[in-house]
Amino acid sequence: MLKTFNSLLSIRASTTTNLLIFYIQKLPIIGKHLKDNLYANLELKKVVSIFALIFTQLFGVILRFLYVGLMIFLPVMALGEALPEEERLKHFVHIFTMLSFIAASVSSATVLEPKREKYVAVKLMRMSPTRYMQATFAFRYVTFLVYLLPAMLLFITLLGASIFEAFQLAVLITMWRLIAEYAHLKFFEKTGKVLVKQVAIVWIVIFASYAAAYFPLILSMVPPTEAIILSLPAGIIILVGGLYAAYNLARYSGYREVVDAATKRDDPLMDLGRMMSESQQKSVKTKDSDYVVDSKGRTKIEAKDGYAYLNAIFFIRHRSLISSPVNKRLAIVGAFGVLGTILALIFNDHIQVLDVKLDVIFPFLILIMYFLSAGENLCKAMFYNCDLSLMRYSFYRRSAFQHFRIRLVKLISLNMLVATALGLSFTAMNIAAGGEWLSIELLMLWLCVISLSIFFSVHHLFMYYILQPYSTELNLKNPLYIILNMVVSSASGFSIFMRPPTKPFTIVIVALMFIYLVVGLLLVRKYGEKTFRVK
Repeated sequence: MLKTFNSLLSIRASTTTNLLIFYIQKLPIIGKHLKDNLYANLELKKVVSIFALIFTQLFGVILRFLYVGLMIFLPVMALGEALPEEERLKHFVHIFTMLSFIAASVSSATVLEPKREKYVAVKLMRMSPTRYMQATFAFRYVTFLVYLLPAMLLFITLLGASIFEAFQLAVLITMWRLIAEYAHLKFFEKTGKVLVKQVAIVWIVIFASYAAAYFPLILSMVPPTEAIILSLPAGIIILVGGLYAAYNLARYSGYREVVDAATKRDDPLMDLGRMMSESQQKSVKTKDSDYVVDSKGRTKIEAKDGYAYLNAIFFIRHRSLISSPVNKRLAIVGAFGVLGTILALIFNDHIQVLDVKLDVIFPFLILIMYFLSAGENLCKAMFYNCDLSLMRYSFYRRSAFQHFRIRLVKLISLNMLVATALGLSFTAMNIAAGGEWLSIELLMLWLCVISLSIFFSVHHLFMYYILQPYSTELNLKNPLYIILNMVVSSASGFSIFMRPPTKPFTIVIVALMFIYLVVGLLLVRKYGEKTFRVK
């Protein structure tokens, strides 16, 4: 077991080190000084692997802090600000139970996870599947408890719970996940199917779990989950069940078939790159019906010339790629608005007064609009179906600023549709909750939503023209693009955590939108010719 465990750590450290070297090579200035022979420098790689291993362990702890903090603690503090501390603790335990005990247990399973490491260890290095899975389970769930415990100790004690309760909850979820692993294994044994691959079932459970997690908090209803999950009978049942599952997982004799099934399904080492490339290309391929243009469409095209004409042809001949992401977002926002309005009418007496409700919504607007923006989908479609061929020509790169402006107007109009739908949904819910149909707070909400739709339109198109992250296979090849996207998206977490006042928040959002718009236009005009190219 110890030898297998050391081999497992060596594979992970080596993989992390190679990935680290690869992505550093992609960075500007620094990357060009790192040569490919660095992969063969064993002494240096041993040193780097130590730091990489330490980093992965720290990252595991940080990830749990982000998960518990952003997904559970912050919503409880933001939406349950007026609740007493005891009720906030109950909501925390309830949300944690719905997300970690229910949703995560169905959507993930180490035992049948298609993973490159599994392929390398069992298929290439001829490691015993049984010993590999035993070592994997031991490492996975020991670190699972170790990573989670600090976050639980911090956040749950801030809500008034004891250290023992934090430790109890961390141990219970670890035992429960072992039970879930064994259940996934038995399901595969009986049916020959991998539950996590049953997409419809998994997503239904996820949506139901998230709805069950947050709706009681929104409606100020206190669920009895805490009293149940932290009770002595439940603790004994989960603890005994987890130990039973761990014993059976350790003594299971059919891991050869399980590992073969997992690696054969996705063949991660040999086929992952091809599968990802085919999947990306499939997502940006047009339908045959798109090439049929009616008389109204021809009139719109004929009225334009130059790059306006080129882009008009692109938009009308790839309308399914452009309209599909927007229509999906409109459907989601519309369903959210209808459901929210109905709930507001039904539970009118349980909803907070209007101004408090709007104050609660504002910090989440950045996160909402970031995910609702259709900019990334449109940029990917433009690259694969238009720019991939044209940007090889110098005349097209020299005109980057011209088609940037044309596309920016189009993208803003698309995102503005989604923003309008979101604004109407919030307005309808406010009216249903007994609020005024016109107020300063509601006007600021509309202003924020519209400004954020413009901000993220500029952001996605600006990043596409200045950093151009896509390779010919539609893979992201620019680490700086990923880092800057993470910085922008992390602003949502900052706003949720800080919860700035409504008026300063609105002023800052509007100001940032205008600044980004002006700076984006200036930088693309100056540098677009050099940066907008095939990589």
